[in-house]
Amino acid sequence: MNETLDSSPEIELVYAAPAPPRPAGFWRRGVALLLDYVFLVLMMGVAGGLVTALWGETGRSARVVNAALTAFRWFLPLLYAVLFHWLWGQTMGKIVVGARVVTLDGGSLSLSRAIGRTLAWVVAALPLGLGLALAAARRDRRGLHDLLAGTRVERA
Repeated sequence: MNETLDSSPEIELVYAAPAPPRPAGFWRRGVALLLDYVFLVLMMGVAGGLVTALWGETGRSARVVNAALTAFRWFLPLLYAVLFHWLWGQTMGKIVVGARVVTLDGGSLSLSRAIGRTLAWVVAALPLGLGLALAAARRDRRGLHDLLAGTRVERA
């Protein structure tokens, strides 16, 4: 047994690359959207109740309160989507279903990209939601808004 280190067989270590993240499927995203809708309706109901309790429902103040609540109902969902995607990459619905929005290279969204994605989502939803339904047909599960914003939704 005169083996030397030079004659020992070489051991080659092979490291496997991590598996690419799996895209969040159409139904997972749909459930997240439904959960976000429920969350927003609850938030708007609480806010509406507080405003009505503080300023009342009669007279001139009622018109101001109604105008403020209408503006709130239009802007809260947009603000919600922008802030949550920018700060955490997920809305409450996406947190529950285990999905997150990232850039194509897997990075976090910048504020401008989160705004652009939200505006693109509105455009994608307008023609009967066909731009959103595109995510069901594509292998990478990217909807029109993801294509326009350079984002993807992956499983968290």
